Amino acid sequence: MDRENYKGITKYLLLILILTFLINFVSSAVYDSYQETAEIISKDEIHESIEIFINADKSENSISFSLVPHTSNLQIYMDNKKLESCDAKEKIGETEILCDFESPVSGKHFFKIEFDSDYPLIKLNQERLMFRSGYEPVVATERFIFVLKLPLGYIIPEESGKDETFFINPQADNIYSDGQRIILRWEEKQLDEKFEISVISEQITKPFNLNLILIIALIVGILFYVLYIKKIKKKKQGTAIKRKKGKSKTEILEGHLIESEKIIVDELKNADKKELWQKQLQLKTDFSKAKLSRVIRNLEARNIIQKIPFGNTNKIKLKIK
Repeated sequence: MDRENYKGITKYLLLILILTFLINFVSSAVYDSYQETAEIISKDEIHESIEIFINADKSENSISFSLVPHTSNLQIYMDNKKLESCDAKEKIGETEILCDFESPVSGKHFFKIEFDSDYPLIKLNQERLMFRSGYEPVVATERFIFVLKLPLGYIIPEESGKDETFFINPQADNIYSDGQRIILRWEEKQLDEKFEISVISEQITKPFNLNLILIIALIVGILFYVLYIKKIKKKKQGTAIKRKKGKSKTEILEGHLIESEKIIVDELKNADKKELWQKQLQLKTDFSKAKLSRVIRNLEARNIIQKIPFGNTNKIKLKIK
């Protein structure tokens, strides 16, 4: 798919980007654990399940949150008991939910939200499907987990000149299979910044047979092995994997960059000699030090920028025109 098509898709995504579960409980609440599982049933349907262990020190009579638009089969549970007094209102770009409690609640509780929707699926062509989502913590989140289950008969594509991060961004912590479908898993601890996910999958057009299943299992095994080796190397070296010298420059597919990455690339494009000190980037973007380091690490891994150490700081240079 060319750059113009991706730009068109990006504009469309800005209109329908998922408002993945923004909960309003108490300002002093803490999420001990937040896990979201998105199972893609078909090109037009996703089943989502959100499980939250919340700890609040103030009594509340109700809870409100926002989900993606056009939800159906919505069910909400607190401590494994279904909440019956919940009202759902469809608004532009979101579904607003308000649940009243029978009596004021505080302390530790377990919430589970299940629903179906067609957001945020984008059909790139007849075979390819893009899933794009994001989670922005409104309170401190001690442990964040996101699990994406691809549809039956779908795999992660492979193309010459494009590495894995083109199709999976950011890189998943784990890729495995349950024997029927490919599953991707991300995990973050002490999450206090927006977490965005973009995954492109491709449907296998040929009928399933035993040999094909074995090939898919082999591919998944190789991906898992490569990810494991990369993690080991990162721990030993303490730095990102170096790119081979003489490797051809890669074109930035701006339509596939997440918002925070595009901000960094735009700042470098406008800078003298297309380079800035890391501290300058932090001041220009207003990103936290941790978020800026994470974005720089992702861009460097994709050979889009180069991080040049200078004493106790770094110079960030755009590697492509």
